[in-house]
Amino acid sequence: MNTNAQTLLSTRLDELSALVEAYPLYIPVAAAADFLHIKEPALRASIESGNCPFGFSWRLGDRSAYKIPTITFVAWLTKGVYTLAA
Repeated sequence: MNTNAQTLLSTRLDELSALVEAYPLYIPVAAAADFLHIKEPALRASIESGNCPFGFSWRLGDRSAYKIPTITFVAWLTKGVYTLAA
């Protein structure tokens, strides 16, 4: 892997670390969509349809809610290879 690719990957991991620090338990849909460079309605649709492996949703009457557990998001994104620093 060339130096430019390594720099880009390092930058993305830094962005992921900042996301985890900002949202240690649950990541807001807007923040996750921004990180993934997709529109928020598209991420909500993916979660609602069951195609999103890191988020879930539910309905109560006319209201909907969404949850993206931080640990699940990180594990999915990194395929579980993200390591914690000592």
